[in-house]
Amino acid sequence: MYFTKDTVQRAVRDMRGAADHMLKIWFVLKAMGLTRTQNVLIDTSNSTPYLSKLFKSGNADGSFFVPFAHTERFAKMKSDAARSIIQTNIQRWASSGSVVTVDPTSFMEFSNTSEGLTARVGRQYPLGLGIDKSGFAREDGQRVNIPILQFAVWLFSQTDIDDTRETSIIERMKSELNLEPSECDLIFTQKPFTLNFQSTPISDKDLSDICNSAFDEPITLEAQLETKTDYVKRVKNMITLSEKPAWITSAPEAQLQALISQGEKAILLYGPPRTGKTRAIDNIFGRDSSDRCTIQLHEGWGYENLIIGLFPQPDGSFKWLDGALLRAINDGKKIIVLEEVNRTHLSQALGEVFSLIESAYRGEKNAIELPNGQSFYIPEDVTFFFTMNNIDTSTEDIDDALVGRMASIFFPPRIEDLNEMLSSIGIDEISKENIKTVFNVIQQSYPLGHGYFARMTNSTNFIQYYVSRIRPVLSNHFDAFEPEILSQIDNTVDSLFNTGN
Repeated sequence: MYFTKDTVQRAVRDMRGAADHMLKIWFVLKAMGLTRTQNVLIDTSNSTPYLSKLFKSGNADGSFFVPFAHTERFAKMKSDAARSIIQTNIQRWASSGSVVTVDPTSFMEFSNTSEGLTARVGRQYPLGLGIDKSGFAREDGQRVNIPILQFAVWLFSQTDIDDTRETSIIERMKSELNLEPSECDLIFTQKPFTLNFQSTPISDKDLSDICNSAFDEPITLEAQLETKTDYVKRVKNMITLSEKPAWITSAPEAQLQALISQGEKAILLYGPPRTGKTRAIDNIFGRDSSDRCTIQLHEGWGYENLIIGLFPQPDGSFKWLDGALLRAINDGKKIIVLEEVNRTHLSQALGEVFSLIESAYRGEKNAIELPNGQSFYIPEDVTFFFTMNNIDTSTEDIDDALVGRMASIFFPPRIEDLNEMLSSIGIDEISKENIKTVFNVIQQSYPLGHGYFARMTNSTNFIQYYVSRIRPVLSNHFDAFEPEILSQIDNTVDSLFNTGN
């Protein structure tokens, strides 16, 4: 199915004036593959296919049309736009700083490298995108407000739509343009819109007519105002901001998938409690899998608990008994998860098996002799996952030599994961934003894991939940030496949720 001419025409008219026309450059970079971890190279012509994908006008001269521009002059681009607009403006941002209207260099980086003219996102990206002139809004104090479904209609104006549901059309657009949820929240808004379909695509002449008549009627889209304070709060409620490089702060679940795909056989997942370490493993290797064994380590566990030990028998004799890890290996388990490995001194508990964890020392050729004379080795196809809480001061340190035998991933508290959790629970939007505000206030002083909010339901009284499940953790940490921080958090909760006073 294809969109009707009327549908595309209404979509264009709904978008006029929704952003500064220079946002077209950001869209082109996104279509070319720009992400947190992927840079984009720009030359005089390589953006042309993406301009055609995003801003085709239907005109025979190969010109382009920007549907969210606020005047016909800024909506139209000539066929040489890859050089005269995309490359030229990015070159200005990269070198001279000679910017006529828009300067996105607070949240994006442009440079001339040995590979060529390069665009990448800044370390606190997307903070700055979508607000004020520098963030591609029409004016300072305004935000970008492109109706999301209407933009998807424009993008797929001549494309076969195999799934005509609004949500599917929008998701397809996000995928093709490499758009993150936070980027969408900063660029797009919701505006009611009716879709109509036909069995054939509109012609280039139809599309040209739509573009050429787009400004025949006055713009009716109202500007959306937003203060910088409200904007920053909104961004912090969307994404975890950091001054660290994107390759450090990328989603730990994605890092875990990448390490597994690379063939890593010993992986340490570390971070504060309840930041999704075990859940990330569960999502890949289910707990009910016959190939998986989970071992919960306990305080004071030694070699005899994990590997092998002599234990007294009822008749007064002693017998060698396999420990939990040895049993898992002998039972043929392929996935072995050791939980909270710093509850004990892991290197001592592993003993001579310590060296076999590393994939280079797997297989029968690397077999060792255990105290009972048994020959033992770890098969090449066994994968170990270790989880570790790096906050609890009562736990043991993990030797650097042992950490060096594993690939490691840090699991921090993340607003993105909290947002996903609250959405899946069905928390209403106002409560969800308030809960995320509380979470961010806590993060300023203590890395409380987002998993502490997992027991909430859509009918939970948040103050009661905070008092019984979150405040005790904070009280244990702050009461003795920094009670003023706990009071600050209490006051935040009170101001947001105690509507009776």
